[in-house]
Amino acid sequence: MNAFASSRATDPFHSRYGFTLPRTMREATPQSTWQHMSWTAFTERFSPATGPLRLGSWTGHKAPGGKMVFDATFGLGDTIIACAATTYGPIEALTSMLYDAGFHLEILSFHQQTVGDETATFVLIERDGRREWSMATATDATLSSIRAVIAGTNILHR
Repeated sequence: MNAFASSRATDPFHSRYGFTLPRTMREATPQSTWQHMSWTAFTERFSPATGPLRLGSWTGHKAPGGKMVFDATFGLGDTIIACAATTYGPIEALTSMLYDAGFHLEILSFHQQTVGDETATFVLIERDGRREWSMATATDATLSSIRAVIAGTNILHR
């Protein structure tokens, strides 16, 4: 068995969906991490359900000039905030909203793949020199990407 096949065989995402993680994500995480990681442990590590930031709602509609207006609500601790941004895409809007809310981060890598009826999104996010991978799945590709960025934000703000 070659090294690539071996890494796929022990990758929890591959075990669940039959697809490998992005190469740069696999390379950034020691092989020993994947060897005994369950799906539950994988999602707790890369797609945490808890953290300082929670998505309440997300909507978008067309605006002049090819832009879109996005509206969102977020939970920040015990506070609910409403945000809006007019941009060319949802991730640009989300990062702008997060910046305004005090979550200063940069997306360094973004990957999506279809897994059955869902889209899996993987993002590498940086804050103050610290880099972390996160992931999310959803039936809607935009929602999957939003959830992945929020997961990464929560990981970086642990």
